[in-house]
Amino acid sequence: MAAATSNRFIVRAEIRCGDETLISYGFDLTERSIFIVTEWNAPIGTPLSVRLSFPRILDPIDVPARIGDIRVSGEPGEQGGIRLDFERSAGDVGARLLALFDPGDGPLDSVAEARPYRVLLVDDSWLIRDMFAYGTAQYFERPASLAVDHAEDAAAAWGKLTKSTYDLVIIDYFLPIEDGASLIARLRNDPRLATTPIVAISVGGRDAREATISAGADVFVDKPLVFRDLFNTLRVLAERRARARPVLDRKAILVFDDSPFALALTRAALESAGFVVAIAADLSSFERQRVAFDPDLILVDVQMPEAFGDDVASTLRGWHGVQVPILLVSSIEQGELASRAQRARASGYICKGAGMSELVRRCRELLEAAP
Repeated sequence: MAAATSNRFIVRAEIRCGDETLISYGFDLTERSIFIVTEWNAPIGTPLSVRLSFPRILDPIDVPARIGDIRVSGEPGEQGGIRLDFERSAGDVGARLLALFDPGDGPLDSVAEARPYRVLLVDDSWLIRDMFAYGTAQYFERPASLAVDHAEDAAAAWGKLTKSTYDLVIIDYFLPIEDGASLIARLRNDPRLATTPIVAISVGGRDAREATISAGADVFVDKPLVFRDLFNTLRVLAERRARARPVLDRKAILVFDDSPFALALTRAALESAGFVVAIAADLSSFERQRVAFDPDLILVDVQMPEAFGDDVASTLRGWHGVQVPILLVSSIEQGELASRAQRARASGYICKGAGMSELVRRCRELLEAAP
């Protein structure tokens, strides 16, 4: 039976405290905190910033936080590290991040139609390979949604990489002859493979982490692996792939907001829902994108330094004759937001506190109603 949905998926985490920057990984994300695996610690209550990311799901996003707890490593699978509590100034960032890793509730494509999420595991350990076979059956409702190829060394891996396309490559640092860091560097230097997401794994601790991250790995995970966390991450990736529609059928959405934080979250949420997304942070960029991108729907933040979003919507309707749906987004009081949307002849509005799931629902609703 497949495992239940869990928040124990893996993300890259870059801790910044003073002049120090440490790269590790996090899991156990909640609406208010995340656990970071690291040997580094500081007193409870220490303020810091953590940059969270994962390739093709979450663009790098900086979150203010404080150390809420320190845990010493114990039994296998109980990594040591720190729990970071998000600051109030981060708003509902935890809930919004959780929504990004929710593969959604749309219908899964049939096994015959959906291309499986393809993973190349580069590891010379038969035990790790056997555990992957077990995990595929244990954690996936549809084992066919994940396809795992194996390579025992860098040479075998390179042969597979040059002949097949993979959605993710998992590379052990301690490989025979050529180590994992060298293989990762080769991938990053090859134009065909440079953007392939890479997860590095090893028992080598800090030295292996620094070597593989420096070579270009997106995430480093310590051995012994907590397969629950790794397979929950793979499950999210595979289910998102299965629910994604063909590119030619996807609607295009242009998002105009002066906040990089809001742009990153909104873009990730909409892309994960199957939309093609362009973003703009200022008026000149917005106008260029509007003409070149030809969106099916436009999202506009109301409160921006260059112009109010309702004025932008009004200009689009009156001066440019734009007919596509326009959705105003803001944290202002709902009654005022509704009045502004009506005056600007926007198609609707949504409060920022409504969450990403509601935003995706409203976008779908407007697009389905559009002529």
